[in-house]
Amino acid sequence: MRNSQSKRDASVVRVARRGNRRVLSAAAAIAAVLMTATLMACHDITNLEQSNPGQLGPDVFTPVNADLIVNSARGDFECAYNEYIAASGTFMDEMANAISQTNNFDLDRRTLTANSPQGTGSCDSQQYAQVYTPLSIARASNDVAVQHLEGWTDAEVPDRDTLIGVASAYAGYSLVLLGEGMCSAALDLGPEETPAQLFADAKVRFDTAVVAATRANDTQTLNLALLGRARTELDLGNSAAAAADAALIPAGFEVDIDHDPTATRRQNLVYIQTIQSEFASVDTSIQNRYAASPHDPRIAVTSTGKLGSDGATIIWFANKDAQADSPQALAKYSEAQLIIAENDVSTSDFSGAVDIINALRAAAGQPAFNPGTLSAPVVLAEIVEQRRREFFLEGHRLGDIRRLGLPLSPATGAPYVSGGTYGDQACFPLPNVERINNPNL
Repeated sequence: MRNSQSKRDASVVRVARRGNRRVLSAAAAIAAVLMTATLMACHDITNLEQSNPGQLGPDVFTPVNADLIVNSARGDFECAYNEYIAASGTFMDEMANAISQTNNFDLDRRTLTANSPQGTGSCDSQQYAQVYTPLSIARASNDVAVQHLEGWTDAEVPDRDTLIGVASAYAGYSLVLLGEGMCSAALDLGPEETPAQLFADAKVRFDTAVVAATRANDTQTLNLALLGRARTELDLGNSAAAAADAALIPAGFEVDIDHDPTATRRQNLVYIQTIQSEFASVDTSIQNRYAASPHDPRIAVTSTGKLGSDGATIIWFANKDAQADSPQALAKYSEAQLIIAENDVSTSDFSGAVDIINALRAAAGQPAFNPGTLSAPVVLAEIVEQRRREFFLEGHRLGDIRRLGLPLSPATGAPYVSGGTYGDQACFPLPNVERINNPNL
């Protein structure tokens, strides 16, 4: 059973600019917009279907608008997650560039610089998917929502605990993706933080979400926060704590990000880049996996037979992202199970891990995993393979490569089809605009 957290309009918050058109820290910019901007086109502030609910002025930050505020912040995350999936998928080995454009070459061949546009573009960018600014905005807008909610009372906002849980969970996921994707980041014009520090920040948000959702008896948000915390603990190297949270996730649990076929920032970006605009294709490594019999529906792909403008790449698309409004999974039961399996390997419970692996393989119509002699490297390699299939184009692959030290593919130094060679990058560099405008860097 799929459960959607939001089918309502996402929000738009644009990064402020100062001086000679330099961009402010995304986190600082969102705080400034949220606290000082005038309300834009909000004649009925109780209507959640406004075109730009994220452009909230100070008059909106009142208890009566609590739902609007949290819905807006959640929309910021949904848009950022959509962008992150496409950006990280092309950066690693889930998608391949198919457009003849230098910036897209740099993303695909892992040769980004601190001036590459992945750091500063808006959340509705479709040709060149964004990472730093959208995720920073999502983190900040959800944190600001929680700050206001914690200053109000239950009498003023009857569903206050529910809203605190939701906003805290999405702030946590924003930080997890920043930690998994960025080489470093800064929050609210603060000092540069390592991925480990970002994961620690994420855990604080998930802890808050778990407490609030428990008080509110909001099972859906509680499970979302528990699984987010399990992912965070795994990133921090605490597999036992991760497995403990993951064990609480019920079978069938799933939270999807919904999309809209007409609103630009809410269209499924993988669909836009592969089918509609032919900017990218599913990577050949996935094509080859799907070609093997029996076909695995989790990585089902289809060729359009068309050639991208780079003159070399045939466009293949992911069947799961075949429409502008195809949903994208954020958190689901299979993730919890594979976290438990990974901890099983760390405790030498190989049979427990294999049981989980085979349950997932059976559900996908795949033969059982039976390597003969079981060992930690053999079983972990199969867990990695199952994660690649279960979470194909769902924003996990880059984090897995970094966390487990997996080899980059194609290898560093291999020739790139549009010139040059593949680089050795495995994280997005902190944008120069953050360093230039942040006095603490």
